[in-house]
This record gives sequence, C-alpha cells and structure tokens, in this order.
Amino acid sequence: MPLVQSSDFILIPKRKARRALGGVLLGLAAIITLHPLWLPLIARALIVDEPLQKADAIVVLGGGNGERDATAARLWAEGWAPIIITTGDKIPLPGLPDATWATLSLAELLRLGVPESAIIAIDGSSSTCDDARLAVAQLPSGAKRVIIVTDPFHTRRAEWLFQKGAAEADVITAAANPSWFDPDRWWTEDRGIIVVGQEYVKLGINLLKGCG
Repeated sequence: MPLVQSSDFILIPKRKARRALGGVLLGLAAIITLHPLWLPLIARALIVDEPLQKADAIVVLGGGNGERDATAARLWAEGWAPIIITTGDKIPLPGLPDATWATLSLAELLRLGVPESAIIAIDGSSSTCDDARLAVAQLPSGAKRVIIVTDPFHTRRAEWLFQKGAAEADVITAAANPSWFDPDRWWTEDRGIIVVGQEYVKLGINLLKGCG
C-alpha cells in the first residue's frame, strides 16, 4: 500500500501551473524593472514640503552635518522668525566630553552670524519626542507658529510629534536637504537605506507607543 495517495493532493494541470509560474515571474520582472518608479515613493512618503510662513521661533533639531544649522541661520537672516532653539543630546567628541548637538548648533549658528541673544540652546534631549517636549516649553508665550528644521526624511515624523506637543501653535517643517541624500536614489547607498529604514521603524514605534 503506498504511503501517500494521489487523492491527498490537489493536482494542477501542467498548463495552468506553467501559466501561474509565468505570471509570478512576469510580476517579479515588472517589480525589478520598474523599481526606479516605486522605490522613490517610499522615501518621499517621509517628506513634508510646505511653504514657509512667518513664525515665532525656529527649532533646529540636533544631528546632521551642519546643513540643519545653515538652513536655520538662513531662515533667521531672511526674517522668518526672531529666535532659534537648538536641541540635542551629548555627542562623543575627542577632548569635548560635555559637547552636545545643542551646543554644537549654537557654536555653528554664532559662526554663521546669528547673535547669541537670538539663540536658545536646550541640552538633555535624546529623541525627537524629547525635542518636541523641551522645545515647546521654550516657545514664547502665545506663540502661534513654529518652524522645524531637520533632514527631509525626518520631516513627517518631526512635524507630527511637534503638532502633538504644540497643540496651540501651527507647525511648519523646513528640510535641510543634506547633499548626500537623494529621495529618488536612496536605495543605491547604504546610508540612504539605513536612514529610511530607521525612520519607518521609529515612526511605527511612535504611532504605537507615542512619546510615553
């Protein structure tokens, strides 16, 4: 007696099986061939691009390679807001054990011509949630609008978290546009793959757990 009987299986005619396999292969080929069309959408879904409006403060989030500070300084010089708030936790630098992203941004803004009287540096932030909580507390009384400066792939999550924290104020994001990040080719570099992947993970965590 055979161990397995033919009745134990659903038999698919060879012609249908070949058609099904061909359909799968055709679909995979289309995905691979058309990846320059759909992969950019993954990165662009993270980006918020809005027209600037006059605000009560500019908040430059810690991190990056100086592009965020340069963008914040330019916006201040153009008169979009009277003060800049810098944020960020400690950063390991040789010979500077107390350096933070906030103080590094402060130094760079001073170098770029922003007076110290127009800058508020906030230490102790280790996440975008902390940035939102601490920066909102420093907004001028009755603030109606704030501009958030960060990297483009971080704009959507940053805007959402600041909107939750600054319920009484409008939030506008201004992307710093680092030279190394191209949303239309992000998957061609390890760094692009890492930041896009990390941002989706962090966005998911914030959606599920909030900032508690």
